[in-house]
Amino acid sequence: MGQIGGGGRGDGHRTTVARRAGLDPPLGGRPHTRSVTTPGLMSIGMFSRATLLSVKQLRRYHEQGVLVPAAIDPATGYRLYDAAQVHDAAVLTRLRDLDLPLVSVARVLEARDPEVTREILAEHEAVLRERRAGLECAIVALQDTTAPVANTPIHLREFDAIDVLEIASDVEHDRLPEFLNAAYTELEECAAAAGLTVTGPSLAEYPSQVAEVERVAALIPVSGPGTVTGRVRNRRLDRARCAVAVHHGSYERFDETYGQLGAWVARNATDARGSIIERYLVDPCAAATPADLRTEIWWPVEAAPTKEN
Repeated sequence: MGQIGGGGRGDGHRTTVARRAGLDPPLGGRPHTRSVTTPGLMSIGMFSRATLLSVKQLRRYHEQGVLVPAAIDPATGYRLYDAAQVHDAAVLTRLRDLDLPLVSVARVLEARDPEVTREILAEHEAVLRERRAGLECAIVALQDTTAPVANTPIHLREFDAIDVLEIASDVEHDRLPEFLNAAYTELEECAAAAGLTVTGPSLAEYPSQVAEVERVAALIPVSGPGTVTGRVRNRRLDRARCAVAVHHGSYERFDETYGQLGAWVARNATDARGSIIERYLVDPCAAATPADLRTEIWWPVEAAPTKEN
């Protein structure tokens, strides 16, 4: 990678050729038109063999401004590459082997500066480390699926109407924890200011179908008279009949409990297609470890169960 800084390109002529053969097209915004017989130029087929990049790849890199041909043959319209660009293609290949995005590859080739290269690779290394950590977690989670997830037996329960304070918002999935944490703090402060008594664990309401952006409501159950203002509003959750499961432990295997609950409803009841409620019996603030978390899931149903699993 040290050669990207310009080693071996000391004379002015080769520097000029290298810049034209890299990212910077000639004046006019496109490659020059020159004959394939011009010394030092290679046809796209010859360049493909020399660089082990397919013609399709070379065309794509040209279209995206990463590896621009040195010239276009006026007779055939074929792309022509300068022999100096073989080095650029080798650098490009190494960077793509590291899964470096093309926009970053373009920055490396354009800058031809070892310091810029080190900076870009350092940034990418951090991304790769984060990705690796995520993959390791996913592998552990996949291995854990061989053991059943811990939860209470699924059962039906009738819930009476509940008075709650609510903050609702359209939320992206990766921002759910941030939204809920801030909302619960605001709800508790609002309840205290209004003289309301919090009567149980916090809840969250989710739509029946998953979307990239969902209308989510943070809820706390309250009692007593009191007036709220701002984005906090009073609400009553209607009486409901739900299939219920309590998930034990961290949220990493939450999907398994949801899957078991949904399958149970499909086999034993009629889905009411209402909002899903999560009640945080032991939330992250109260749990000493992730294993101590307890989350109750309410899945609304219409009909009584027809059989037990």
